[in-house]
Amino acid sequence: MASILDTIKTYLSPELLSEAANIYGENEAGISKAVSSLAPAILAGVLEKSGDSHAIDNVFKALRNFDPAILGNLGSLLGGGNLAHNDPKDASGQLLSTIFGAKVPAIVNATASFSGVKQSTASSLLGLAGPMVMGILSQKINTEGLNASGMVSYLLSQKSNFMSVLPSGISAMLGMTNSGNGAKNEQSTGGMGWFWPLLLLLGLGAAIAFYLKNCKAEPVVAALPKIEVVAPAPAPAPPVIEKFTLKLSTGYEVIGSLNGIEAQLLKFIQDPQTKAGKDNWFDFDHLLFETASDQLNMEKSRVQLYNVYEILKAYPAVSIKIGGYTDNVGDAAKNKDLSARRAKMVQAELVKMGIVVKRLEAEGYGQEHPVGDNTTEEGRTKNRRVSVSVRSK
Repeated sequence: MASILDTIKTYLSPELLSEAANIYGENEAGISKAVSSLAPAILAGVLEKSGDSHAIDNVFKALRNFDPAILGNLGSLLGGGNLAHNDPKDASGQLLSTIFGAKVPAIVNATASFSGVKQSTASSLLGLAGPMVMGILSQKINTEGLNASGMVSYLLSQKSNFMSVLPSGISAMLGMTNSGNGAKNEQSTGGMGWFWPLLLLLGLGAAIAFYLKNCKAEPVVAALPKIEVVAPAPAPAPPVIEKFTLKLSTGYEVIGSLNGIEAQLLKFIQDPQTKAGKDNWFDFDHLLFETASDQLNMEKSRVQLYNVYEILKAYPAVSIKIGGYTDNVGDAAKNKDLSARRAKMVQAELVKMGIVVKRLEAEGYGQEHPVGDNTTEEGRTKNRRVSVSVRSK
């Protein structure tokens, strides 16, 4: 029976890798290496959730209901933008949010470093690896009639296989160990993997004993040659983005900008002096829609959406209103309709994650209530936003 890694490799055709390399301006080897590390990372992420019955049930349902037909047209997942209705990228984005949470950027960075591709390329390739792995697991679940525990058992039987190719940096992020490599190392030394470390330790002990017996204690600095170090010219300091970290009562750790929506929302909710109502609004600062569309770019938006979901989960008494806004360019009625659809899209994503809809209200205000000067591009950018208002807490 073919392993799941063998199955993944059959879909990474030379034509697909070549097309991806051309689109992203990378070499095929880097693309292959990136996808070949992202795919086992997703499998490991799913398996890591097996100890949480609620989470693994949600993961299983997402996989069981995923349409594996996308496996016949993986090239359509390359490049920017979303596909048509029931976009597999969106389904994949939900799964990645569930299994990785706020670790997605770190996994993307580790993949880019490991494979040598740009971070933006590694992020985009998640939109290929996610649906591909989901399609393969969906086929396995549905053709063999697996339930959630059967799926976990299958992944456990494959664990040493996919963990052996998972970069150590990513496995450490997921809190998983690669036991397969240790077995290989011991076998390659004929069962005497303990011998050379022991011999080295004995030799080191003998050297220390000889030194203590025959050498006078002298300052180490006196024995060192003088080395002149010429420091390079200092590089310009990057802008400092102040971060905050807060562990919620649920155990989830929120990491965000000190001036971002997460920090502002938590401060407002936790302050007993603040009153819920329409007078206080907090803007999403890492939420991105496709131009003139209500389609979310999940690669750029999923971390902040998931953070807000976790905040709402930790404070079940809180209800919010989501407001959509635009600049004043174009038809006012169309702008209001677009802003409403965007607000409702954010509402729908939070509902998908598990927030009951009665806690979420959504409305579009179009070009009303500007916060920036519509005569400048900077001001118009500020006005194109989605905001949140706490209506009960």
